[in-house]
Amino acid sequence: MNMANGWRQRSAEVLRERAIAQVNPDFVIVSTLLPDGWVDDSVVSVGTLGLSVPVAVVHYDLIPLSMQDLYLVDKAFREFYFRKIEDLKRADLLLAISEYTRAETIDLLGVSESSIVNISSAVDEGFGDQSENIEDDSVKIISSFGVKSGYLLYVPGGFDPRKNLDRLIEAYGNIPMSLRNRHQLVIGSKLEPNTTKALRDRANECGVGIEQMVLTDYITDEELVHLYKGCLAYVFPSLHEGFGLPVLEAMACGAAVIASDISSLPEVVGCDEAMFDPYSVSSIADKIAQVLSDDNFRERLREHSCVQLSKFSWKRSAELAISAIEEKHAQLISDGKTDNTDDRLPNCEALLESMESLDLEFGPQDLTLFRSCFEDNISFTNPESKGQVLSEKEGKD
Repeated sequence: MNMANGWRQRSAEVLRERAIAQVNPDFVIVSTLLPDGWVDDSVVSVGTLGLSVPVAVVHYDLIPLSMQDLYLVDKAFREFYFRKIEDLKRADLLLAISEYTRAETIDLLGVSESSIVNISSAVDEGFGDQSENIEDDSVKIISSFGVKSGYLLYVPGGFDPRKNLDRLIEAYGNIPMSLRNRHQLVIGSKLEPNTTKALRDRANECGVGIEQMVLTDYITDEELVHLYKGCLAYVFPSLHEGFGLPVLEAMACGAAVIASDISSLPEVVGCDEAMFDPYSVSSIADKIAQVLSDDNFRERLREHSCVQLSKFSWKRSAELAISAIEEKHAQLISDGKTDNTDDRLPNCEALLESMESLDLEFGPQDLTLFRSCFEDNISFTNPESKGQVLSEKEGKD
């Protein structure tokens, strides 16, 4: 986040909350909260103004909070993140994407069990469906990356430390050479030059030859599906996930999946014999060797993938979310916590007063823009009120 935009970001939050309250919705659903607004222009907050607007937040994980030594080192980001955590705690309802995330949030934030539900997650319907020329297409696409048949695939979705690539490469280097020569380790994701060098250096340290590990760099969604379908097995050694969507994507494509036995991954994979300890190089290596060499084991995992996949659907997630929202809304009405009549909403000057306590720089042009935005919000739902803000200001001068 550009710190020079701090006042504008915070003012946008209060203007947004006031505008939403003006519409008086039954419920507001925030699709993502943590840590939106840091590296993008997203503006979202919960309960900053203390208005009685019911809010549900789709809640993905608390990875930065649970791994602070990796993710909350920067002081500015740490302060930003903890402010977002306070927003999260003020939400009336949290829609967690896994049972693990639900339990972790209750444990780390102390939220009540009744204010957070697990709605799980899913892959898009039809993900990985066969096309008429799937085999021909796959051979062409896979070979274009320099990949040979029989490969072990990992699509990490990023290269931060929790993706556990160092241990994976070391574990792969510990399996028999005969397996490595027949089964390449393919890492599929966009790469920065320094990341490529770091991975190559790590492979060299672990005795993994240049031909044994393939780094694809950027892959399209279509190419991703072909890589999933073409792999002999898929490995996911992550140390922490809110859900672990790549695992379910691989299963949707019929892959034999092995994965970490911690965080949300056991509930996604749903197969004890497919799991390994991601902190143990020997545990990872043993499971990789097993899945590459044991045909019966791989077949069991593939069959399990088809069964496990049926437990996840967007329809089921939507039904769980709607049911939870309706139940929470009924409770809030019963408790008298949804009253937002116009006379209870702060006017423009009151909003500006609420901004005075913030130690953030702003100029006259910021105040002018704030009042203009407030007036636009008012007139959007009540055209007859246009000009009200200017009158308020003139009355105070």
